[in-house]
Amino acid sequence: MRTRYYREQVLEGIAREVITAYDQSLYHGVPTMIPIEDIIEAQGLTLEFQCLRKTGSVLGETIFDDGGAVIYDRDIPGYTIIEVKSGTILIDDSLCGEDSSTGRLRFTCAHELAHWLLHKELYSGTGESAAMVTESSITQSQNNTLETQANLLGAILLMPRPQLKRCFYRLRPGRDRQRLVTDMADVFQVSKQAMRIRLENQQLL
Repeated sequence: MRTRYYREQVLEGIAREVITAYDQSLYHGVPTMIPIEDIIEAQGLTLEFQCLRKTGSVLGETIFDDGGAVIYDRDIPGYTIIEVKSGTILIDDSLCGEDSSTGRLRFTCAHELAHWLLHKELYSGTGESAAMVTESSITQSQNNTLETQANLLGAILLMPRPQLKRCFYRLRPGRDRQRLVTDMADVFQVSKQAMRIRLENQQLL
């Protein structure tokens, strides 16, 4: 499987097309939360919540071919295979718990959508899926590259550059760095860590 490399400018363009196709005001209007789950469904994809692994090592998985996917069934208890269609995004249901982070759930959804947008041609016909795993589970260099691409596009989808900058300059007066990051994370409904990384990447912090 050959890895395709995307420049950040290209990823920004992909995000712009996806977001404006859904609602142009999300890109050009007042900075607000990007409804990533609705955008996923608008892309013709199916979002499904399952217990993906007993250990919690897999947070999301994108299915590119009709077939089966392994999940953990708590009722058995044990692993089983469910039938899935191409274009299904599986999200670990632990991210929907009362104590879980909304930002982490939204980023996982955006990450998996990014896999579909960027890597469909790589995976289609291989019978393999693209999975978002915990950092300790990532070992192969190619997977590292694909995951890095999905992470970056996922962040751009949730925090589009024009909206990020509008929000930054609107909220910056009278706020220190920590408060600015916190307030901007609230606007976009992402984690403070994701917001900080995105701002630093754009050299705004």
